[in-house]
Order: sequence, then structure tokens, then C-alpha cells
Amino acid sequence: MERDYTKYNVEGLRENLNKRKLVFTIVKDWVEKNNPSFEELQKAFPDEVQGSKGFIRKEADVKTPKHFNMREPLKIKNGAHVVVSNQWGNNIDDFIATSERLGYKISSDTRMESANEKSTKESQAMKEINITISGRIPNYMFGILGDEAYAECQKAMSYAIDNDIETIAEFVKMFYQATLYGGDGMQIFQESIDMEQFKLNCPLLSEFLNRVEEGDAGHLQFYEDILDMSWEEVNIIEGDASITITVDGKEIVPQQKLADFLGETEWVDEDDDQKAVAMAKTFWNENGAKFDMEDREEFTVYKAKNGVLLFNEWICPRELANYQSRERNITVEHDNIVDFDYFFEAPELDLSKIAFLQYGNASDFHRSAVEYIGSFFSYDNKIIRPDQNIHRDKGFTLYYEEGFKSCNFLIEG
Repeated sequence: MERDYTKYNVEGLRENLNKRKLVFTIVKDWVEKNNPSFEELQKAFPDEVQGSKGFIRKEADVKTPKHFNMREPLKIKNGAHVVVSNQWGNNIDDFIATSERLGYKISSDTRMESANEKSTKESQAMKEINITISGRIPNYMFGILGDEAYAECQKAMSYAIDNDIETIAEFVKMFYQATLYGGDGMQIFQESIDMEQFKLNCPLLSEFLNRVEEGDAGHLQFYEDILDMSWEEVNIIEGDASITITVDGKEIVPQQKLADFLGETEWVDEDDDQKAVAMAKTFWNENGAKFDMEDREEFTVYKAKNGVLLFNEWICPRELANYQSRERNITVEHDNIVDFDYFFEAPELDLSKIAFLQYGNASDFHRSAVEYIGSFFSYDNKIIRPDQNIHRDKGFTLYYEEGFKSCNFLIEG
């Protein structure tokens, strides 16, 4: 059986793309340049290019979320949002032909490996490494309720039919539930609010709710259109998630719990393990500016039994710096069953070069009985963002001005 490690380059756009990223990059670029209707988009990228699972769908119409890139919906004409298939193998040739007819120039670096032949990787300097972490991995996003939306929420509270909505928090949570696909949130909202008054006096919220009913908007558009939302996600990877590691397609660490993979962890003293401390210093020298950690000389480092490091610090990613407000702050928790795939190249896999970066206050923020492992993954001091494949969600929860669930509490305590 051959494994395909081909990487693709799109002239004028991006380089070194795998199949999924190639497809998404081109579709996204075409949408941004043409602002198509849904019908025009499907004409440009018809279903038969992908095959039986479908190519592009309206976000609200997706029946099999794991087959689509649900994390990055694209906005098309009339405010509708669509998602792109992530199911690409041999059908990539049909996609490339379609894209070239649209004017894109694509080149490739083809690398095939046969299980029945001596691996060509043996004569190459770099190996393809894939670390998969999967399981129930909660995900948090942070935002602020803007002035216009806040004013309309205040008005809308007075339109409650039984006068039983007493706080902005209650109203915002009910409105959010109405945006979620597959539940009864919309029906509950419409039965709880005088919809005639709501439509007359709350144009921003009522027009958005109309789009939800028509299938052109959902919870992700709520973040984008109603809230001022940071798209920096905070993932809480815990010890009950599983890990699998492959090198050049060969499984070298079979699936097992992260807690078992790491074993016991111990605090590192500089005098006892200068190598681990030196790696931490190098990591922060290279990445400190991303987390408001410049000019620090002392760091907290833990080391697992297998050599993997854990960095625990009071970090603030640049993307979250403007979301520390204690007023009108919103936190959304997505309880996902998901695969995180971390892809990178190295001459050999060295576990001592793996590090998980932890938020210093994540355990108090998330409040779970399971051991917190980290929120960022790095190899050889380079932070690697994962490809995500969400299998299903176990529920979404919105928090409004809840101190112990705020971005400020996560960052500052």
C-alpha cells in the first residue's frame, strides 16, 4: 500500500499545502474574489469533483460534520455561510483540474512510499511525523457584547411574554440557544418573546434570527455578526485524551491515554536538569512575544517520565489581550469530540523536544477532575497548530459576565 505525502503550491497564494489545505485555500480565495451566490459557488466547484460525500454545503445543512471543515465557514453573497469538504484522496486530481480551469496554477512535490519497497525516507534527512491527540477536548472562545447588540438585548428583555427574563445574561443565553442547529432553542425563544415588538425595535437581532431560520446563519455567525469575538481558541487537553504517533506512516506509539504516555511529571530544578531548563529558555526567547512573556528569566518547567516537557506560565496570547473586560464579557464553551493532528518534519522523533504549554490558571478556570496537560503543542521550540476533525459536539454553553469563566480570570486569575 502506498502512502501519499505530496505537498502542493498555488502560485501567488501559498506553498507546501496538504490536500485538505490546498482545497480550502483555493475555494476561500475564489470566494473572496468573486462573492458568489451558493448556486454560483456550486457551479464552480460541483459535487462530482469530490464524489459521494459532497463538496460545499451551507453550514446549517451539514448532516455529517466530520466530513467538512466546520471551524472555518466562508461567507458568500447575502451573508450565507458555507463549509468545504475535508475528504480528499485520489479525487484531488479532479479538484486540481477544476481549479486550473478557474485560472489557478498548481505545482506539486510528489512523494510516494510503498510498504513493499525499501522506504525512500531512509535516504532523506527529514521524516514526516504526525502526532494525533483525540477525545473529548473542551474548547473556549471569548468575546464582548457590543454597544448596539447590548442596547437591543436590554430592549428585548421588556418584550418577554411572562416577564420572566430578569437579566441580560438570561436573554443572551436564550438568544444563543436559538442559533444552535438541531435543538428547540428557536421555538423556545419565539414562545418567550413578543416577536412583533422584537422585530419592530431590535433590527440587528431580529434580522439575524431570520437568517438562522432560513439556514443562512448559525452560532459561528453569531460570534462574527453579533459579538466582538476573538478567534483565538483555548483548547483544554487533558490526560484522558488519547495520543498516537506515526513516523513516515509507521505507527511508533500506539493509541494510549496521554496520562499513560507521559507518566508521572516532576518539577524541574535548574541544577538538576540544565538541558530541560535551557530548552524552556530557548522556547520563551523565540515565542515570548506571542504570549506577553518577553524579558522573563525564570520559568516553570515540569518533565514527564518519557522526557516530554510541560511549561506552566501565566500567559496572555496577543489575540486575547483586548478581551480582558469584566463587563459584557462572553465566554463560549464547546464540548467537542475531536481529533487534533499535529504535522511536522524532523530528522528523527525526539520526545524530549516535545512540550505542552499550559495556561497557569486553566485548572481553576476549567474546573475538571482530570489532569490538565496543555493548550499549545510545540516541537523543537516551534508552536504547531493542529488540523482539527470534529466528530461531534456534546453541547455548547455560553457564559455572560461570569467571573470564574471570563477571559480575564483565565489570564490573570
